[in-house]
Amino acid sequence: MPDKIKKAILLIVMFCFSNQSMAEVSRPSQDSYPYPDKNYYLSESVNIRNVNGKFYAYIVLLFSENPHFVNIIEKDSIPLKLIGNEGFHVNAYKKYTRTVSSTHIRSLAAGLLAVYLEPTKVTEEELRDYENKLESYNIILRFSRDRNVRMNKIVLDYCIYGKRSEITIKHPLMQQKERIYNIQPYIYYDEISTSNSTFYYDMIYINMEEVMNDTVIARKVMNNENVGQMFFVGSRVTEDIKYSLKRYFSTYGNDIRKHIWEMFVVHELTHKLVNNQYNYFDQVNGEELSLMSTIYDKPYLGLSVLYAYLNYNSINPHRIAVLRFLKFTSEKTGRKDIYDNPGLLKHMTETELRQLALDYFNLIISKLK
Repeated sequence: MPDKIKKAILLIVMFCFSNQSMAEVSRPSQDSYPYPDKNYYLSESVNIRNVNGKFYAYIVLLFSENPHFVNIIEKDSIPLKLIGNEGFHVNAYKKYTRTVSSTHIRSLAAGLLAVYLEPTKVTEEELRDYENKLESYNIILRFSRDRNVRMNKIVLDYCIYGKRSEITIKHPLMQQKERIYNIQPYIYYDEISTSNSTFYYDMIYINMEEVMNDTVIARKVMNNENVGQMFFVGSRVTEDIKYSLKRYFSTYGNDIRKHIWEMFVVHELTHKLVNNQYNYFDQVNGEELSLMSTIYDKPYLGLSVLYAYLNYNSINPHRIAVLRFLKFTSEKTGRKDIYDNPGLLKHMTETELRQLALDYFNLIISKLK
């Protein structure tokens, strides 16, 4: 993606921000749980008005000339009429550095100013070092060089206030060389609100509220409790969904939340790898590949997702992806009734479902090569 477009997207994202603090996801990726904890809590440590949040706001101001976050912290401290005036952001940033009491942050802030003002003197290794150091202050960013402008200017690919944890789950059907992270923002971003693959090349976002919602439903189903008014993966809970959940968790029910979390990860990881490796962004094909990956990895749990997608509206990419798979399955098996009665799928064995998912995945992916 060209650097100018990246910067434009970043600015749009920043202006879409609304001042809604999100709760901290407290468990690091290296502890005994492979997924973030749901024990969210409000804390001063995740408020954008604290020391780290203010540092984040001024970094965004310096590199993106965007005063939005600064003006949230210090209401209207930088009038919008100043935007476009040469050096307004640099002057404000310098003033900020003189107020910083932390010697560590003041040193980092001074170094970043030098990065901005003298980009040709900064090595790639030094940029990566700054990125690593800033992460300890809950500032997740990536520098790149805009070689289309004078002075080889350094810009931000992204800059997010929060934390991230490396995804250690391996994709069941695709090779993965790059590191992919789950981003856990501390403030609200419009594009990081529901689970998605994000437009950042090395990050996905899993919304733990969604994971917990589907976990609660699966637990209730296993306990034969009423879930008639609840939504699983965005769909009313149907008999086919309940049957599939029971069939899966009667065998793999030792940690329901863990399996639901992994289901979300495999889905979003598929989108990310397809985007990165094939530079391909078709919505329907992306949903086909993600659904096949989920069914291959966890057949009956993946099937519960398929049945949820069937209840989406007729033009939704998720539903279209399911209908294409049903057509493929009907032709592959010679059972024309499957397309008209998708409930028949749930009576197939895990081996049969995995093979169908693998065959259809390979068919779709072969068209991308």
